[in-house]
Amino acid sequence: MAHNDVRVGPNRFGPGRTLLSRRGFLAGTAAIGAGLVTAACGGTYNVGSGLTGSSGGDNNSTLVYWNLLTGGDGTHMVAMEDAFRQAHPQVDLQSTILAWGAPYYTKLSLAIRSGSPPDVAIMHLSRIHQYGPPGMLTPISEDLLAAHGMEPKDFTPLAFSKAHYNGQLLCIPLDTHPFVQYYNTKVCKKAGLLDSSGALPPIKSADAMLDALRKLKKVGATPVVCDTINDPATPWRLFYTLYSQAGGQVLADNGKDVVLNQTLAMKVLTFIHQLASEGLMNATVDPGGGTAIFQAGDAGLYWEGEWNVTVFQGANVPFSMQPYPALFGQAAAQADSHTFILPKRTTADPEKTSLALTMIRTLLGQSLTWAEGGHIPAWLPIRDSEAYKKLKPQSNYQEVASYAAYDPPAWYSGSGSDMENYLGEPLGDLMLGGMSPQATYSQMLGSLHTLSKEPVPV
Repeated sequence: MAHNDVRVGPNRFGPGRTLLSRRGFLAGTAAIGAGLVTAACGGTYNVGSGLTGSSGGDNNSTLVYWNLLTGGDGTHMVAMEDAFRQAHPQVDLQSTILAWGAPYYTKLSLAIRSGSPPDVAIMHLSRIHQYGPPGMLTPISEDLLAAHGMEPKDFTPLAFSKAHYNGQLLCIPLDTHPFVQYYNTKVCKKAGLLDSSGALPPIKSADAMLDALRKLKKVGATPVVCDTINDPATPWRLFYTLYSQAGGQVLADNGKDVVLNQTLAMKVLTFIHQLASEGLMNATVDPGGGTAIFQAGDAGLYWEGEWNVTVFQGANVPFSMQPYPALFGQAAAQADSHTFILPKRTTADPEKTSLALTMIRTLLGQSLTWAEGGHIPAWLPIRDSEAYKKLKPQSNYQEVASYAAYDPPAWYSGSGSDMENYLGEPLGDLMLGGMSPQATYSQMLGSLHTLSKEPVPV
């Protein structure tokens, strides 16, 4: 997801907001073409005008904001935007939602290169290595950050450090959104897995996980559900979580070198294959199907990003959440961060930049609203607050922000990227029991070598 990351749930947006499918890029990239999308305050806003005309706000009281947030994320972001509008009624905030993944990033690139970008946009942190080198983002100095009520100490250290390229701050982190473990408390209790407090104790090894899943299978539950159908991102997240726990690296030299370790990779792939061969994992589902199985109470565990929390809360599912277990050594979980960027403009506009930073600071102040949807706030004044600590089960896994495993830097990696798609396909086949660990490794390695040799798009 999300993205980084599939979102499931109601798409509730205010008047004048139009939504394009978040996973439309899997069925094709027709959405990349120019089109009309209705903007937030009642007017029409041409998302294709970045190719032919003005795309950013045309005066200092207009602020154009692009994001790719739908479902529960979209609902929470709309509430945060409305808080900004209430605090700054003189500003015409035009919020536009574009299709998640490749369509969004392609259109953003075209808008920036045409000299008509939005004033502010959401970008996954894993994507700044695609936009930083060609100078497509406006660097933000610490002095400018401080002038708008933000300092480095206010942010999650790991996310903030990764928000830099060549020593320059290129984006402002909003959150960390990791791969997590959901568990059905009723089903896990029946299998004898909960402690006296009603919580699932940490599972500390691959063998311990196999033992827990077998107990769940014995009581007639689906031990774990994990999406693969039309969703290459989730198989990648599972693999990269476990491989990172084992200390493995995938790429070096900003994606030019492939360093996928065969021994470590095979260890992880063999474990995943065992889950499939023993019938311990239902992977024959798309994101909606996986969510439905867990929501129906048929599964003990669900492995996915944390963004489905409000779906399960709304359905009164007896569940809780925890960091994905450290099965192969060190604690690690694949993750990304939504960040705010200031796209590079042809001519610098200090007043518009100041207005954009004011908006970003206001939205960061609404991070408790954002956290309700599952994401770990990057804004520490909220993350360290008593209100967030009381937010359950969302605050149960906040520690992951300190050891999140971000995708390795490369122009072809990150949320919704070619790497996710290319590697997710064989990994999905492995999870379905249709491919051996060795064949999976070979296909992954071949795809990585192909990607690493492709010329960097200019």
